[in-house]
Amino acid sequence: MKLHFQHIRDTTNVGDRSCSPFDYFDWGDATVSDVRESNTPDHDIGIYGGGKIFGGLSSYKGVQRGNGRLNIAWGVGTLSTFSISLRYYRSRRLMDLIGSRDYGDERFDYAPCSSCMAPFFDTPPAPVHDVVFYAHAGKTTGMCLDIPKHIPVLTNACADLETALQFIASGKTVVSNSYHGVYWALLMGRKTLAVPFSNKFGHYRERPHYATAKNWRDEITNAVARPEMLSLVRTATQKFKTTIDDQIAQKS
Repeated sequence: MKLHFQHIRDTTNVGDRSCSPFDYFDWGDATVSDVRESNTPDHDIGIYGGGKIFGGLSSYKGVQRGNGRLNIAWGVGTLSTFSISLRYYRSRRLMDLIGSRDYGDERFDYAPCSSCMAPFFDTPPAPVHDVVFYAHAGKTTGMCLDIPKHIPVLTNACADLETALQFIASGKTVVSNSYHGVYWALLMGRKTLAVPFSNKFGHYRERPHYATAKNWRDEITNAVARPEMLSLVRTATQKFKTTIDDQIAQKS
């Protein structure tokens, strides 16, 4: 059986670049490519992942259909901005199995971003700053967040996952307007304050404290830690992996 994982590979967002389950699980000679490319290698099983790509699956060139293929969405955001979305409906119909990163969407299995399996989360280094801000590179300026100069800042356009995680771990409290920034801070058990710009921030397995672009500095002391988060999402990830393996076995 030929497995193939697809996501959007050339994104500047390190969170989307770190979502491949093939980085954390051994599926032999499985291949990876950009879901938007038409030159996808022929495969029997397609796994599609990466945050908000779900609405585009019905139109991306790399999604292969028919010929008995098994199509699986892993860790995708399944809650659209509007209650009725033709794009999301079409994407649901294309998939044989859907794992949603949106906890509480009972239509699908809960399957958080597989980056939770990164060994870094087992023993993150001790913090060295009281507060750090992990910022969304494309949204922060428009949100007019007015981040004080004494607070260290890194954006999600940084070099790689290791860089992002090291920075987040350096803060006793992590403030973030990045989906993955909030996610990773919660996984480390750091006090976490989310400053959302869309509804995608509302469905973590364990909730951070929330603030707005105007009041986040006043809400820093209300940030919360969720030390149980790592175990919960890893258990869910392993469970979804088992579900996939069962389907692969049946197909074989």
